[in-house]
Amino acid sequence: MSDAESHRSELVAEKIERAIFAYEFRGRLPPERELATRYAVSRATLREALSLLVARGLLTRRQGSGTYINDDSDRRMAEIWSDMADRHPRLQDDLIEFRVMLECHTAQMAAARHDDVDRTRLTSAAEAVDAAYNGSDRHEQIRADVAFHRAIADASHNPVFTYLVASLLKLLHEHVQLSIAGLAPGSYTAQQLRAQHRALAEAILARDIVAARHCAEAHMNFVRVTLNDSARPLPFAGISSGYD
Repeated sequence: MSDAESHRSELVAEKIERAIFAYEFRGRLPPERELATRYAVSRATLREALSLLVARGLLTRRQGSGTYINDDSDRRMAEIWSDMADRHPRLQDDLIEFRVMLECHTAQMAAARHDDVDRTRLTSAAEAVDAAYNGSDRHEQIRADVAFHRAIADASHNPVFTYLVASLLKLLHEHVQLSIAGLAPGSYTAQQLRAQHRALAEAILARDIVAARHCAEAHMNFVRVTLNDSARPLPFAGISSGYD
């Protein structure tokens, strides 16, 4: 997707989000064709906008049923995370520390509990994130990475873990400038991230609980070191992708 198309998708996502908070939409969103007409964009642009809102935790897609607006409790959780970021200006290390623990346990549970539906989703998500880091589209890297970690959380079959992962990724995406996305495909970091994602997905799909935890821990420690080494200002505002 070109930069211009990505920009259009973000603008449409903002318009849909404003409409949701103004209660112009309730429950399930109108069909994609209707939304594309309403916002005068292509179906592809509309789908990308919806994907952005799914990644931020505002919407949920249900196969064969449509796209649904998450309830107010999800929004309240996002507000709690945002307030925490405002009150703790050096929250980065704490977030990564918590995420190491969360990702390790989630990976273990996914390895032990995933079913056939999860296998299909995890395989697809792993392929998508590998392709994203084999390219240089920052927005696609963000989208694919969120989807990958959400797929692992869902495969844990523990709604608390799914909820925590979703809300934490939403915070990192919306409120914290924590990003190592936008990498050139041949860079060392991009190659390492591709290898780490593949190893994590393979361990989970092999039902190897020990390896899944090890891969998740190694991956998050790599993220922690890479973010620290970047040594750039990290204001608590704007778009982010601290999930990889």
